[in-house]
Amino acid sequence: MKFKPSLLKTLLFTVSISSFSAMAADYSLNLSTSLSPDDPIYKGLQSFKKEVEKRSDKKIRIKLFSSGQLGADNELLQHAQSGSNVGIIVDGARLASFVPELSILPAPFVFPDYAAQKKFIQSDVFRSWEDRLGGASGLVPLSFNWYQGGRMLVTKKPIHTPADLHGVKVRALEAPVTIETIKCMGGEPVPLSWSEIYSSIQTGIVDAAEAQPTAVYGSKLYEITKNITKTNHIHLMTGIIVSKKWMDSLPEDLQKILQEESEKQGNLASEETLKKEQELLGVMAKSGVSVDEVDVTPFKQACASVPEKLGLKDAYDQVQKVIAE
Repeated sequence: MKFKPSLLKTLLFTVSISSFSAMAADYSLNLSTSLSPDDPIYKGLQSFKKEVEKRSDKKIRIKLFSSGQLGADNELLQHAQSGSNVGIIVDGARLASFVPELSILPAPFVFPDYAAQKKFIQSDVFRSWEDRLGGASGLVPLSFNWYQGGRMLVTKKPIHTPADLHGVKVRALEAPVTIETIKCMGGEPVPLSWSEIYSSIQTGIVDAAEAQPTAVYGSKLYEITKNITKTNHIHLMTGIIVSKKWMDSLPEDLQKILQEESEKQGNLASEETLKKEQELLGVMAKSGVSVDEVDVTPFKQACASVPEKLGLKDAYDQVQKVIAE
């Protein structure tokens, strides 16, 4: 869905006629995700909303927007920077212009699994990156533990090696780390918003995507593709990002509620994502999609230089040190 300034303006600035005013909330937050309502992350956000409103005695009201309804992530981040009461679920690639090291989170084959990435985001190293984000951007994470799953190749033909992706146009997030990842894996990156992916594959603007099983299922990509290749080249960890100015306007007890519930519900949603991955792969296989196991060694070797190429070698080394401890 294309971003509509009038919708966002009404939600963020027209206090006297907003639904939040009628609810008599002291503070309101419009929380956006590009994911579908069926995604475990969105269901986690519903629990987050419920518990925050309950614990705050409805002093905080949260309105959820799925499927990118509120606007494009980058535009929403800009509104949050200006102090607006908007929150967005995003990964490190979206925040790398402020703290470059955050690009290592979605870099290819850096983390072997969810457990390793969870260990890293609980480290002092990662906390220091979060602290820098507030000063550099005016944005702060409530928590960065919302795991969306292992990303896989979603194509119209079988993929076994990087050579098989040669000439294949793959949808990419408009971020250097994502673009370089698709290139090193053999494909041709085409920057597109996630909301455009279904129609873009249908019309041939792109031939393929790379995404986690929950997103593939939620966007119904299994209807128009034939193969899912289990590369798990990225383990996608995301966070709820809000305006530092807005967060600082809240009393400390309400800030604490937001942070605690984001951490708690993020962990629960992440566990549900892990459960759903295999279940949904099975569902899509029954629909006729071939779900393929491959030797990822050639892909790992082809992508080994990406951290250094993007100036992330030190960040990569810090990650490996933490997860090896």
